[in-house]
Formats: sequence, structure tokens, C-alpha cells
Amino acid sequence: MLFSHGSCSGQRIPKVNQISTRTCIILVVLFCGLISERFAQCAFASELKAGFASIDVSTAEEIAMGGYGTFFLKEPRMSIGVHDPLYASAIVLESGEGQLAALVSVDAVGLSGVQVARIESNLKKRISPELHLIVASTHTHHSPDTLGLWGSLPRSGRNSAYMKMLEARVSDAVATAYDHRVAARMFRKRGRHLNSTSASSVADDVQDEFVTLLFRAVDGGELLGTVTQWAAHPTVLGMENNALSADFIGAFREFLRRNAPVPHLYFNGAIGKVYPLIPDENDSLSDDLFSGGVQDPDVRDQYRKVTTVGVRLAQSVLEAPEREVREGDVGSFSICHSPIQFPVDNLLFKVASQLKVVETRIRLSKLRSRISSFSFADMVFVSVPGEIFPKLLNKIPRDFFGSQFPVFIGMGQDWLGYFVEPADYNNDELKYWTGLSVHKNASQFLLESMAKAVRGEDCATAL
Repeated sequence: MLFSHGSCSGQRIPKVNQISTRTCIILVVLFCGLISERFAQCAFASELKAGFASIDVSTAEEIAMGGYGTFFLKEPRMSIGVHDPLYASAIVLESGEGQLAALVSVDAVGLSGVQVARIESNLKKRISPELHLIVASTHTHHSPDTLGLWGSLPRSGRNSAYMKMLEARVSDAVATAYDHRVAARMFRKRGRHLNSTSASSVADDVQDEFVTLLFRAVDGGELLGTVTQWAAHPTVLGMENNALSADFIGAFREFLRRNAPVPHLYFNGAIGKVYPLIPDENDSLSDDLFSGGVQDPDVRDQYRKVTTVGVRLAQSVLEAPEREVREGDVGSFSICHSPIQFPVDNLLFKVASQLKVVETRIRLSKLRSRISSFSFADMVFVSVPGEIFPKLLNKIPRDFFGSQFPVFIGMGQDWLGYFVEPADYNNDELKYWTGLSVHKNASQFLLESMAKAVRGEDCATAL
């Protein structure tokens, strides 16, 4: 045990009267060594702790799949099996001051704030009422309909048995990560991996940078897990695919796992109208990393392409330079959950809520949600409850975040469709995206609440 020999509060100095100078020197040296040991133990006790876990949330049962528009009075896209596993992956961090924060990545098209609130309530009872939680969906379009929008509306596509299992396993992932936490050192990589937006649009529409955090045990140095944030829709596989898959994110994690068999978390960022670069027929393709999984015969050739996209992103991460984030920079966290209310002028959201197709918090034409910020070291993670166009985030002055650089977590804490500029409603080419926006001024409400969360204003303990 680290503290089996007393506390870190210091030691009583022994009396040295009437003893020889040689004995005095010996006692002083021993005392200084003892104090140094105590200081070392205290410093070790104050270090960051981290724990990781990943739990499979796939199902072999036939189930309605989410993504690719909504299905009014149409038959939903039903799954035929699992091509690559879907995961709920968690990291639990404990600061030197004992604060607890959990970041969770779920392979789902989206989770509503109501669903996240249930998970949070369970974990506060199970682990600690002081636990702070950010849950985000990877937004894969080849997962079960976790929102309800892709059933044969007006019936919900959400499967209650699957949702009960999913929420339980998300909680299990956090609890397991909490049990596995150990003193850790943090390292960071930053780089740029091109997506299709950067290949075809102006700089304001781009957010190609990725950030990867690596956590290694203080005792032994082994890798505990990694966390990567990048931004691109997981839609390499098309609408015709009926096999459950995390899309390119599954191949990305699997390639990293074969390099280092630990949990690898992936968070999406600003993915509004942002899609990955898909190799063409003349490109060199990787072999399918999940060749033993179910393959939809309609898209068999696509599985090598989706693997190639994931592998290339993983290679970019592995090749990026790495630096350690010093332990003195992670002594404490700053966490804020800022409540927000959006006015709702989108008929789809109103009807889906009224019919209870989607679990939402719409009351009197206002929808309640929250923005969460989590600051530690020289970073601040900020949740975005949907799919925001990068140009909106690019308009935020960088000095707004002070010396910290922001890491935006898309589909974090909620899914409320797209966040676009009001002017985009006048662009006929953006009708699909504006048609899935909760309100034409939603982006302004979002940015104002984001500012409050980063400044630590109007923070709430739970949704």
C-alpha cells in the first residue's frame, strides 16, 4: 500500500541534543530521505488516474436501422446481422483533487437527452453523485434506430428491449472503466487527415484536424487506452447496407487495436455536411478487417473501401508526433453542464415528440437540452447536441478559449439534428440539412449556451 507508513503531513524531528555530530548528520540524512519519500508519495497520490473499458452493444436480432433520412409511411431498413461489432466505450478520469469525469462513445446514430439523463442517473447512484458524464454517439448510419425516427412513421423505429440493453451496457462500460482506473500519464497527438469537405470546399467549411490522447500507466508504462476526435459522417457504406457496422470507425479502431490491444475511443466533431474521402475503383484498397462478419451481398465491394478509410485515418494517428502532457497540467478539472432551451419551429420535431416517436423534452414549443464543457490540462471538451456545420465553430474567436484549445464533441449529450446558419435557410441546396434543424436560429442559442458552459455560468448538476 502506498500509504501504509503514515500520512503525508510530515514527520516529527527527532531531538539531537547531547549526541555526537556524526550521529546528528546521520539522523538528518535519514530524516530528509523520509521527508523526500513522503513528498514523492504525496505527489504520486495527486496524479491523474484513468480507466478504460469497451463493451459490445451489437445485436444479432433483426432490428430497424437508423440513418439516411426518415421513413414516413415506409418500411424501415432492417438489419441482417453484424458485420463489425458496435461498442460502448468509456474513459473515466480522476483528477488529483478527486474529481470524477467520464467520457463515453457509443456506436449509435444518436441518443436523446432523455436517454442520456437515464444513464447519468443510474451512474450517479452506482458510482458517485459527483460523477460528471458526457455521452456522445459516433453517428454511424449502420446501427439500430436508437432515436425512433427511422421506423414506419408514425410508429417509432426504436426497439425498447434493445434500448434497455444499450443503456445498461453503457452504464457497465463506465462502471468497468471506473474500477480499472490507475495512476496515469497523458500524451497527445495532433494532426490533420483530409475529408471530402476539405477537398471540395472553402476553409470555413472544414475541420480536418484530429486530436488523440494516449494514457499510459505510471507504474510500468503500459498503454491503457486512447481517445481520438475527428469529424466525418460514418457513411462510407451506403443506404443499401443492412449489416450492422460502425462504418469506417470500426476499421479505424480495429487497426489501432491490432497495433495495441486496448480500448480506442472515437468521438465525432463538427460533421455538418462533412463526409470522409472514399477511395475510387482505381485506388489501392485494404483487405476487410472483419471478413468473418456478415456481409450484405448488395454492398460486398464496399467493405474494402470502408476498411481503407478507417485504416488511413488510423495510420495518420499513428504517424503523428507525440508529446507528453505534464502531470502539473492535469491537477484539477473544470466541468459545467449549461442548460439550454431551443424554440421549436420544425414540424417534424413537434410531430415526432407528440406521437412519442422520439423521446424529447418539448414543452410549449420549447425543447430542453444542455451543453457540457470539460476543461483539463490545456484542453476544453465542449459537447454539441447534434450535427453542426464547421463554419459556425470556425467563427468563434480562438482567444475565446484563452490558452486552451477546444475539442468539440458532436452528438454529445443529445441529438437535435443540424445546426446551420439562418442564411442557410435561403439556400435551396441545403434544404435537407435545414429540414432537420430544430429552429432557424438554433445555432445562435447553441453558441450563447456554449459560451456560458466554457465560462462556467449557470451550471447545473444534471439534465
